[in-house]
Amino acid sequence: MQQTTVQPVTSVSPTPVTPAQVPATKESILMTTAYVLEHNLRRLIILAIIAALAISLYGVRGIFQGILDMIGQAPQLLVLLLFYSFMMIVQFGALMWFMSRPRTYTVTPDKPQIGLSFENYRGQPDLLDHAKSLVRILRGVKIFQDRGGEMPQGMLLAGPPGTGKTFLAGVMAAEAKLPFIYVDASSLSSMWMGMDALMVISLFRKARGLARKFAEPGQPGCCILFLDELDSIGLSRGGTMGGQQQGMMGPMGMMGGRGLALNTMLNQMDSLGKHVEDRFKYKLARWLGVVRGPVPPKPVVFVIGATNRPDVLDPALVRAGRLDRKLMVYEPDGEGRRDILQHYLRLKSHEPDIAVDLMVADSIGWTPIELKTVINEALIVAHDAGREYLTYKDWLTARDARLLGIKQPILSMSLHDRRTIAYHEAGHAIASHYLNKDDRIQKASIIRMGDAYGVVMPTPKLERHQLHAEEIENDIMVSLGSRAVEELILHTKTANASSDLRNATSRAIAYVGAWGMGSTLLAFPPSAAGAPPQVLSLADKLLEALYEETKRLMREKEYAVHAIAGALLQKGELIGPELDEIFDFADASNPEAAKPFVRKAVTLPKMSELMKKEEQPPAVVVAEVAASGLPPAEPAPSPTPHG
Repeated sequence: MQQTTVQPVTSVSPTPVTPAQVPATKESILMTTAYVLEHNLRRLIILAIIAALAISLYGVRGIFQGILDMIGQAPQLLVLLLFYSFMMIVQFGALMWFMSRPRTYTVTPDKPQIGLSFENYRGQPDLLDHAKSLVRILRGVKIFQDRGGEMPQGMLLAGPPGTGKTFLAGVMAAEAKLPFIYVDASSLSSMWMGMDALMVISLFRKARGLARKFAEPGQPGCCILFLDELDSIGLSRGGTMGGQQQGMMGPMGMMGGRGLALNTMLNQMDSLGKHVEDRFKYKLARWLGVVRGPVPPKPVVFVIGATNRPDVLDPALVRAGRLDRKLMVYEPDGEGRRDILQHYLRLKSHEPDIAVDLMVADSIGWTPIELKTVINEALIVAHDAGREYLTYKDWLTARDARLLGIKQPILSMSLHDRRTIAYHEAGHAIASHYLNKDDRIQKASIIRMGDAYGVVMPTPKLERHQLHAEEIENDIMVSLGSRAVEELILHTKTANASSDLRNATSRAIAYVGAWGMGSTLLAFPPSAAGAPPQVLSLADKLLEALYEETKRLMREKEYAVHAIAGALLQKGELIGPELDEIFDFADASNPEAAKPFVRKAVTLPKMSELMKKEEQPPAVVVAEVAASGLPPAEPAPSPTPHG
């Protein structure tokens, strides 16, 4: 074990100034004075010549008399100057300031206003670690630079709406205990040409001033400048006719023009301007020669930009040296949602044994703000019902109101229509229950919510980030389940299945034409123009084969169809546990038909065979339905309501 010896602490007294240092100080003062005189010699000579000419023309007495007369008229001149200045300010300055002032909020360490901390940011531990690292660097600028590090100039927070970009910036500002300026970037666009550039310059000057004011001794200081909705001024300048560099002539001069703000911001963030003096008094001192040498390091203005559209930003803005870092803020995963849910549930009155696991599974793909909003809405539902705490059923009610709309039952609906809707939804429920064993049904309902007369909401039990061919085929069969029940049991066809058929068609076209899961590996990108006829032919054959399998499933499980439809007619709405009880009871009552359903493999003809039959090269035909809901190449599964 290594041992360390503790040295006694001794007080250090100020070192006395020795007589040898006094001449050195005097010599430094004399050298500076000599340099100032030499630097301003030409100016002094010109001033002396002007003074000599004035004395020769007017005399010493005349000059002093003129100075006294000017002093006597100073009050009148001052009043006139103030009057004309006030009129100019009122006519132009005040109007331009009022119409062009940016919306900013400043928070300083001596007056903290943001009551947030790292404890408040939940669900994204990786982002939180990155934010803590950045805060440590910003608070120790001098130490980091002494070790050879170069301070990052900015960071871009990008991600879907509601993922917590602004919230993360606020947490960083509160924890860093540094000056913080929040700016609505859209307010940096002015109706006056050139005012947007002046606003950006003023904004960065203010940030540097705050950084110097609150800098610790021996450090240059740092200020955080947060630009929300950065894409409002950071759009790429590569557009038509100069991109953003556009303006028009108005009644009082040039109006419009947004590109100047971006150009000025690029210059303020990284240019030769950071190596030259920007303060007026030091500029004057350097002009006179009192201050010489390189400019000391300027304060760090760390720019944080937040946007939902990083793809439209100008390349010069997001390059290294300006927005050095880029953090993608995604929706939280299962563990992240659990952390967020538990955090907000602690702040609400809720049932002690509330099903958090089911809430996590119900909210796949949700953002933190959606979780917070639905929990609060659930408490409102409980409060309206006269209960003191929220339950899982309140959560489901609030979730449905958020996703689909509030419940608006049609009291005058005929029994025939209710029965048709109940069997329609039962078809979806049967296909989902017996085909997708890794999914569960959150709810089945025949009560109108939003535009849907009925709905079945299946969701994965666990998050999935890949789609397999069998899963897509099962999803198509779930969509076709409603039409199969209509034909086999109700002996009719309804228009209510149109959305289900569109969803099945788009999936089938993607299956054979985009994902290479059919009989060909050709992949055609999604296009509004349409799809090749061979792809449409393969998709039709896939739908035909899967529809026959769906009808076979409905024949084998007809007892369950009647059980689910009957329960829906009786209660109007069934949640997951209730559906499971009905399925278990129906299977127990029909042991012979309750055996697992075994699907037949789908076989599609080769593309070459279809081309030989048609004897023509592939042409593009219009297929509007294919482009209307075509999923991405690698979609993230999310609960898809079936109406």
